[in-house]
Amino acid sequence: MISIIGAGPAGSYTGYLLAKSNHEVNIFEEHSKIGEPVQCTGIVTSAIEKIIPLDKTFLVNKINQVEVFSPNNNSISIKLKNPNLVIDRARFDRFLIKRAQKAGANLYLNHKFVDFKKPYVIFEDRKPYQTDIIVGADGPLSRVAKVSGLYGKRDFVIGLQARISSSFKKGLVEFHLHPHYFGWIVPESIDIARVGIAAKSNAKSHFKDFLKRIDRRYKTLEYQSGLIPVYNPYMNTQTDSVYLVGDAATMVKPTTYGGIIQGLMASEELARAITENLDYQSLWKKRIGKELRYGLLIRRMMNNFSQSDYNELLDMVNQNGLKRVISTIDRDFPSQILFKLAIKQPKLLKFVKNLY
Repeated sequence: MISIIGAGPAGSYTGYLLAKSNHEVNIFEEHSKIGEPVQCTGIVTSAIEKIIPLDKTFLVNKINQVEVFSPNNNSISIKLKNPNLVIDRARFDRFLIKRAQKAGANLYLNHKFVDFKKPYVIFEDRKPYQTDIIVGADGPLSRVAKVSGLYGKRDFVIGLQARISSSFKKGLVEFHLHPHYFGWIVPESIDIARVGIAAKSNAKSHFKDFLKRIDRRYKTLEYQSGLIPVYNPYMNTQTDSVYLVGDAATMVKPTTYGGIIQGLMASEELARAITENLDYQSLWKKRIGKELRYGLLIRRMMNNFSQSDYNELLDMVNQNGLKRVISTIDRDFPSQILFKLAIKQPKLLKFVKNLY
């Protein structure tokens, strides 16, 4: 028996793959509804189409253009070779759990994980369940990681987001660069968008500043927030019978703080590792580890950028015809960004100083 703690994308997809391979699978979710509360912006690259079949039940919008703003409000506009996809996270999560259940996995709601005392998983105010393997897909503060000794050293940023009603270009997403935060405006339609920031500290204050900066009349429909783990390349993600996947394993892009695709890819490697008795850590690091490391390199540089650095960077991209290069690169693969841009414009290497 395999017990998966957490019915988010990584947990549900892992459950689907394992159940499809004839494993007995129980998926435990502490909340009463799948996909709630929402703690995600829900924009992904087209790479997801190679993993999950797109379904109209969760697909909200398609993005074909990105506008990136510097602190002085200059911007570059980039047409995307492959569209980004805006998904409804709650519906997406429900789509995945239904696939897992159809494949044979059992779902248990309102089960808050407490401990793992082999051969039992223990829940708050619930009976224990017998298990052979436990998968921690239970988010940034993973209780599974804590009780199994896999938690390690973790850093976080805070994500704050509001769904607002105003006027938007449906096919255009905005990214805002600032020394203190990374901001975004992701449209669901011409009159509703997800507006938010990720910040290391003082998130509420920076979010208020960002809302002033976008300078438009709007009505707030709802607020969403959550912790986002910073990728730790030294994280151990497995013991003899415990595995971590997704946010629980800090598998989040350090550049834009998205982790849906990375979690799904790692889920495939985890299912393969369990089914074929292979080393999970080696498999997922070979699949996504390099790109997460390069993303961390870029994030470390960005964390040391001043406002003038960001302004100069965007001016350089505008002036040197680099937009065409950027438009062909999937942001899930930052190694391509670093090398192609450095070859096209060696002056960009000046920003390497920000690593130190």
